[in-house]
Amino acid sequence: MFCAIASTGRTATSFLAECLNRIPGVAALHEGHLGNDDGPDILPLVNLENLQAFKSPDGAAQAVAKKRSPEILHNAIANLGVQALFDVAYYNSVILDEILRSVPTARGVCIIRDCESFVRSATWLQGEDPMPVGWPDPDKPLSTREKFIAMGRVRPVESDAAAEWAEWGAVHRNIWLWKTTNDILLDARLRWSDRVDVIDFQRLVRDPAEVITAILSGVGYHHNQFDRNVLDTAISAAFARQNERSGGYQLQESATWSAQDRELLHAAQESIDQRMRELHV
Repeated sequence: MFCAIASTGRTATSFLAECLNRIPGVAALHEGHLGNDDGPDILPLVNLENLQAFKSPDGAAQAVAKKRSPEILHNAIANLGVQALFDVAYYNSVILDEILRSVPTARGVCIIRDCESFVRSATWLQGEDPMPVGWPDPDKPLSTREKFIAMGRVRPVESDAAAEWAEWGAVHRNIWLWKTTNDILLDARLRWSDRVDVIDFQRLVRDPAEVITAILSGVGYHHNQFDRNVLDTAISAAFARQNERSGGYQLQESATWSAQDRELLHAAQESIDQRMRELHV
C-alpha cells in the first residue's frame, strides 16, 4: 500500500515522516528520502516537475509515469520489505489526483493549516531560508538553493493573477499559494472521498498519537498490530529530531499587514473553511 501525504508545507511533514518510519512494517519518506533528508533516496525527487504538474493534467501524468508509476512504487515496497510506504512531500498536492488515478490501491492524506500561520512561517524576509517552502519577497536576494527550489514552486499561469504577479509582495503571493494548494487538495478529496483523508493541522498538534493511528488505519495497519508503547516511543523520538527553524517567524502577525493583505487573508481563509464544511472535514 502506498500513501501520499500532501500539504502546503509547514505542517510537521518532517515530524510525520520521522514518526511513521519508526513503526514496524512501515517505511516513510520525506520528499523521497528514507529518514528525512539523511537518505537514501527511495523515490525520485519531484521538484522541477511540480510546476509542470500544476500547469496541466498532462504534466501531472508525465511526472507520475516517470517517478510514481505502479511499478516504481511496487518495487520500492518490495525492496524495503514493508506493508505500507508513505511519501510526505509538499509536491504531492499537484500529483495526488494522478497518483490515485494511476495506482488504484494508493491513498492520500491532506493536512490543512490555517492561512496566517502558514504565510508567517513560509518565508524568510532576510537571510537564507533553511527550508524554503513559500515565496520570498521579489526583491530578496536568493541563495542558489532557494533559486533551485523556486524553479518548481507553484505560481499563477495564464490568468489575471499571472499578469499581476510581479506586483505582489511575499504576503500576497503566499496567501495565493496557500489557497491554491488547499483548493487542489480539497478537489482531490471531492473526487476520491473514499481514498483521501483531510486532517486539520491543529488536530495533529493537539493529539499526534490519535492522528498517526488514523493515518496508519487508513492503509490497513491497525493499532492492534503494534504495542502502544511503540507509537509513543516513535512520537517522542520524532519530536526530538524534528527540524527547528532557528530565528522563528520573521513576518509579524496579520495585524501589522496592509489592509489589502488582511482582506485577502480573510477571504482565502473563509473560502477554504467553507469548502471544508461542505465536505464535512
